[in-house]
Amino acid sequence: MKLIIARDNLHRAMQNLQNIAATKNALPILGNVLLNASDDGIELSATDLEVGLRLSVEGTVEETGVLTIPARKLSELVAVLPNEDIVMATSGSNQIQIECGRTETRMFGMPANDFPKIAELGDTYFTMDAELLHEMIHGTKFAVSTEESRYFLNGVYFDMSPKWVRTVATDSRRLAMMNFEAEGLVEKAHGVIIPSKAAEEVVRTFQDKGEVKIAVQHNQIVFADDRATLTSRLMEGEYPAYSQIIPKDNPIRLTADCGAFLTAVRRVSLFSNPKTTSVRLEIKETTMTVYASSPDFGEAKEELEVDCTEPITIGFNAKFLTDALSAIDAESVHIDMKEPLSAAVLRPAGNDDYLCLIMPMRIEG
Repeated sequence: MKLIIARDNLHRAMQNLQNIAATKNALPILGNVLLNASDDGIELSATDLEVGLRLSVEGTVEETGVLTIPARKLSELVAVLPNEDIVMATSGSNQIQIECGRTETRMFGMPANDFPKIAELGDTYFTMDAELLHEMIHGTKFAVSTEESRYFLNGVYFDMSPKWVRTVATDSRRLAMMNFEAEGLVEKAHGVIIPSKAAEEVVRTFQDKGEVKIAVQHNQIVFADDRATLTSRLMEGEYPAYSQIIPKDNPIRLTADCGAFLTAVRRVSLFSNPKTTSVRLEIKETTMTVYASSPDFGEAKEELEVDCTEPITIGFNAKFLTDALSAIDAESVHIDMKEPLSAAVLRPAGNDDYLCLIMPMRIEG
């Protein structure tokens, strides 16, 4: 094998692949990246048996061949090489010589025979805009549960029907959902749970303009474009009936500047009680005071101009509030409420396709 590849191209690829290659596993080969130089071009692959990623990387193949190389060490090396072309060539049994500028290194690899196969897209798939897919998963994954006892909440629910596609995440104290109206995208309704790690990799891998092909195959899902193929095992379990959780009779509506609200919560929450991390919103018709206090640090408050249909005082976990406000891509945000201990729903003003539900906290004192 011998190939020439631009340092930046290899560096970008390894930034993605090193996140997937297993760092602690009984199978050492899972800590390696598969380098395949063929007549069709250069491909790099990594997998931990749960998530797999195969990337096409632009370069020149002078001699074909295949070998696996330690992913972390290759990534660390490429990160500090000069910005010049890299020449990679096998030398001896399972060894590869890497030259870049005046730097020469030799790495020990492993045969490719035992490297797990990463699934292909297949012939049955549907297509989504890459930026939309990125937005839908990025806008909901923050609400995924981290509690192992409720493992079926440890992923993003990808809900599909002949009329729409939705991404949903919840940890039972908050819920984020994004909806995309899409007539005929899939033939029948079904939903799958994508593990958190795979959701993170979808966001990291598919950011550019273009289209992504998506295929659900038995117990796994495949995302692919012209450059990358990402596969993930699906999580087992029945996802909660999320649509029944979203309140439909919250009569109190607050409208506020999203950026100003987010900044105020971030500032004031520095003084929240570390045990609860709560902030209190004292809302009147035209003003809202964001307040927090703790016995150790003191107290803080900030007043904002808002528009609200009637006064209410309500408390929230500050992190839940900042996560939701950060995910809302709009100048103004609506918060629909009913009473101090009933679920509140945040939406971007003028956009009903996204929402974040947050359970309030009991106000102390």
